[in-house]
Amino acid sequence: MKEVLVTGGAGFIGSHLVEELIKNKNYNITVVDTLSTGKMSNIKESLFSGKVFLMISKIQQLNYKEKFDIIYHLGAKANTREKGMDDFINNAMATEAVTKMLKPNGRIIFMSSCVIYGNQKFVTEESPLQPTTPYGYSKWMNELIIKNNCKNYTIFRCANVFGERQGGSNKGGLIGIISYHLKNKTIIPIFSQGESNRDYVYVRDVVKAIIIINKKGTFQIGQNKTYNTLDLVKLSGVEWHYGGYGSEATSIKVDNTKIKKEGWKPTLEVTEYIRRIKRDLNG
Repeated sequence: MKEVLVTGGAGFIGSHLVEELIKNKNYNITVVDTLSTGKMSNIKESLFSGKVFLMISKIQQLNYKEKFDIIYHLGAKANTREKGMDDFINNAMATEAVTKMLKPNGRIIFMSSCVIYGNQKFVTEESPLQPTTPYGYSKWMNELIIKNNCKNYTIFRCANVFGERQGGSNKGGLIGIISYHLKNKTIIPIFSQGESNRDYVYVRDVVKAIIIINKKGTFQIGQNKTYNTLDLVKLSGVEWHYGGYGSEATSIKVDNTKIKKEGWKPTLEVTEYIRRIKRDLNG
């Protein structure tokens, strides 16, 4: 049996990943989550499987050393508009702690982000890293920590992830916010005049990539296509008004050539997911 750790396993992406991992009979799975943004309801069914042990704790407070064969490191403070350095420091400390829990020949899988590239229109895995926010710098630092401390690693730099269980906080992703405001019949603020164009990828496609890619290295996960923010908001039919100007990149397209060569491909476009939300709400 292999000992597997999933940090942030009660969160948006993490809970979907845990659902897939429990299908492997050779895994004993430990989930660590503070439940600050993750929810117990997200992994309720997985806990009933009897294969998942949940620890409600900060990663830095765990006392494990070289226990795990595989670590999926998804847990992080993830406010892309945060101005201070607290999240940066906490994320770096958590990643440093995680690397010490990995067995010498173990493998770590880290969920990074395309925010690491900053204000570039089109990026490949070889594009220069030019983050513009503390969150982006924290992802860069975490990648360096993993590369310096772990022999076997896979790093995934994701486009904007959407899908079931995504939170509706204004600190989260656009599609989760749209879904929240549609359900609650409230008004959504649109930052930067809705002029941004982003690449989006479905959460279950992200999990599929995490499961099937076993090579050492860095891979981008995205559609290789951009969608205008205001167009997506109008497609949803949610009420909206202009907010302020955000500090994030205004436009970015993620090249997925490398990961597609490994047999991965996206299955669901963000526009179809929005139409699905509308159909569900309208019965």
